[in-house]
Amino acid sequence: MIWKAVPKPEKSELMYNFTSFTANLNHLPVQLARKLPRTDSRFRPDQRALEEGKIEIAASEKQRLEEKQRKEKKARENRSEEYEAKFFKSVYDE
Repeated sequence: MIWKAVPKPEKSELMYNFTSFTANLNHLPVQLARKLPRTDSRFRPDQRALEEGKIEIAASEKQRLEEKQRKEKKARENRSEEYEAKFFKSVYDE
């Protein structure tokens, strides 16, 4: 035998049938959480809920975030303000 699949973890169907390895990629130990910036995607409430199998909460949190973004965009447009990214800068590189 060259390869044998490892059994999937309990309730893996709630986690897109991830293996233990893939399910733990976003694991957030307390020691690591203290060192990460708040902008780290592992702190997103929608993602945390999704990973915990709370699909309805994840969907409503995602909807809340999208509505907030739409309102911010509309407010910028009303002020004739152009969007400027906070963390990235668009440059042309030959």
